[in-house]
Amino acid sequence: MENPFRYGSIVTGDDFVDRVRELELLVREIRSGQRVLLYSNRRMGKSSLLKELARRNRKEFIFAYVDLYGVPSKNKFLEMLTTEVARAAFTNTEKLVSAVTDLVKETRIRFVITSTGKPGVELDQVELRDSDLAEVLDLPEKIAKKRGKRVVVVLDEFQELLSIGGVQMLKRMRSRIQHHKHATYIFSGSKRHLLRQMFQEEEGAFYKSARPFELGPISRSSFEGFIVKKFEESSGSIEPRLAKRIVDVSQGYPYYVQQISHELFDITNKPRKSEEVEEAIRNAVEHHVPSFLVVWDSVRSQLQRRYLIAVAKEPGVGHGTGFIEKYGLKSYSHKQRIEKQLQARGLIESGDLVDPMLALWLRSLSGSA
Repeated sequence: MENPFRYGSIVTGDDFVDRVRELELLVREIRSGQRVLLYSNRRMGKSSLLKELARRNRKEFIFAYVDLYGVPSKNKFLEMLTTEVARAAFTNTEKLVSAVTDLVKETRIRFVITSTGKPGVELDQVELRDSDLAEVLDLPEKIAKKRGKRVVVVLDEFQELLSIGGVQMLKRMRSRIQHHKHATYIFSGSKRHLLRQMFQEEEGAFYKSARPFELGPISRSSFEGFIVKKFEESSGSIEPRLAKRIVDVSQGYPYYVQQISHELFDITNKPRKSEEVEEAIRNAVEHHVPSFLVVWDSVRSQLQRRYLIAVAKEPGVGHGTGFIEKYGLKSYSHKQRIEKQLQARGLIESGDLVDPMLALWLRSLSGSA
């Protein structure tokens, strides 16, 4: 029997769960031409939400999705942007080449056929002129006017541009797109401290230029119903109390709900005992141990290690004097400094661990770091 649960990749369609309110909000903002900053912790399902948004609304809008994770250079970013916008707008290669050539005639762009057999573009590997940058950045607006249809540019992991182009390139980028009336933008990312610098601090390149929208966990009741339904559709069954345990331990993170459910289905498609769910949870945690070890080894400070174990063991509690003394964190000022450092790394948010599976693994470690 094929396992019905999918994790580790983007899910859409029948594998996509809930997010009705989020989808409605995004469509409403797109129609009004409002730029959106979508941010969340990793494994919260941002990319799946954006892909499902495009799937459901592709008749009304032209969606260009650009994944910036690991983008190596400014030129590569502009190549990706040009290619994805053009492909989204023109399915016919001849029309694509003709339209883009006409719209960015002053740039040093040349067309190529990629390894997948699809048309793409390359930029000369030289320092781009301001006019080159302006031509490429204005392409979504020009195509939207040409096609008579709003273009939605999704820039996933947007904070990556800060490391390759710096603040100056981002400011130039904003100076172009702030005039766009027929193209709109969704900036998405998971590194909150960088996104805050870019969008919420006065010196940030995109200060107050997009509506901030934090993506939280999926409704627990929706996910519990999804798990029960998927088991039943695959000739199995699961009691609601066991589905609830999966969602609770995953804290509503789509990736982890799907992963634990996947592990459980591999054990049995008709779980009856809590022990079977706990085995699936252990298997899921074990899968991530190599990456957790990398995180743990990178934390050199003994105080930081103590703090991580402490908040894993006692989530959601006040971190006052008793907590500090119990875990040997020296003083309140030391605790504050530790929190700030770990928050900058994306491990802690509001005094608690971001990753629920990392928290489970840390609880299994010795209480002394």
